[in-house]
Amino acid sequence: MSIILEDDHPPAVLRFGPTWYHEIPFLPYGLETTNDQGSGSLKHAAMKALLRDQSALKPELFEYVHWYLAKYLWDALKKYNKQTMHMWKIMASNYPVQFYEISPYYCLNAGCPKKPLRDYMGILNSDDLRWRAILTIATTYCTASDFTTIPNIKNLVALDIYREKYASNSPPLDPVGVSNDLQDGFVRGWIESEALQHLRILRLYHQCEITVAAVGALRELPELQLIVAYECKNITETIQKYDRPANNIIPIKGWSACRLDWYWETHGTSKTIDNNLLALFHVYQASLQTPGDEHSKRPSSLPTNLPILEFKLPTVDHSRRDKIVVRSRYNAKSIVLFTRDPVKQKFDIEKRRARDKKRTEPPEGGDRPAKRAVMKERGPMDISKTLNQFF
Repeated sequence: MSIILEDDHPPAVLRFGPTWYHEIPFLPYGLETTNDQGSGSLKHAAMKALLRDQSALKPELFEYVHWYLAKYLWDALKKYNKQTMHMWKIMASNYPVQFYEISPYYCLNAGCPKKPLRDYMGILNSDDLRWRAILTIATTYCTASDFTTIPNIKNLVALDIYREKYASNSPPLDPVGVSNDLQDGFVRGWIESEALQHLRILRLYHQCEITVAAVGALRELPELQLIVAYECKNITETIQKYDRPANNIIPIKGWSACRLDWYWETHGTSKTIDNNLLALFHVYQASLQTPGDEHSKRPSSLPTNLPILEFKLPTVDHSRRDKIVVRSRYNAKSIVLFTRDPVKQKFDIEKRRARDKKRTEPPEGGDRPAKRAVMKERGPMDISKTLNQFF
């Protein structure tokens, strides 16, 4: 079951932190105050008392609660249309196996951020990897701090960064100048932080500052399989300098680059849209499919039965397929798909495995103890001879 909340009318009263800027933790006022069949059961009354304010609930409270009762609470929230992200995370943390079967995906479409984007990053993060995270953000509202905070999301598997082509009615919360776009320096910071170890999909829309050098640096992220550069000026200009090769693949910075119009002509799908431009969730799911060549894709290090939590700030609509098709036709020459070079990826995997194996192996010499440095024995020193040299 997938849950998607559209935040068209955020609550007027802001409280409890970023989670509740887009969802209300309270049950409807006067809920079931009367009952034609008489008073409700004690279990029903306890349920209403417990769920009256979800912001007061913590994962620790469910440590000894049986799944049967937890599911009863979750189903009740569905009845009242109050299945919030906060409660979803509690269920995913305490009942990973059972909860995945009934609610493997949750998406919150926030119409407009109410705080700087970095304040929302903690909502997605799970240090103990209880769920996988997907994030879509607009640079209209981004600052340098927002970009540097992205690696804090340890469980991030897919990332979409775009610039709104048409200005939003709401002004940026913390503007940083004319250009808020992602820059090479931020990407280098991601690499140096040694974070984003589970990121598989990265899409960049209208990011004019990013260059092919940053794309090359992103090879250091071990699981990154696909980069989509949609009308990124510097990348487009670099690719246009290459003549079209026979196989439509340009090896560049360890990646296999292909323009979208070349891809369509090769696969005979010029009248349809490439799947890599559809909803980020579906693109990520497609990257997990078992390939024909075992070396063409790196398997995910995260279990694929972990639920997925997606957060969009602000909302990006991929439901109108016809609009995406028309827009991509006009921009096909400026859309570049970067995929892993299979040969280089195989070499990188073997190199990483050899490095990890070397770390775990005992030192050469078997079980023999390592030799210790021992000071050479010297005879007694006659200090009088030394002093006589100064007189």
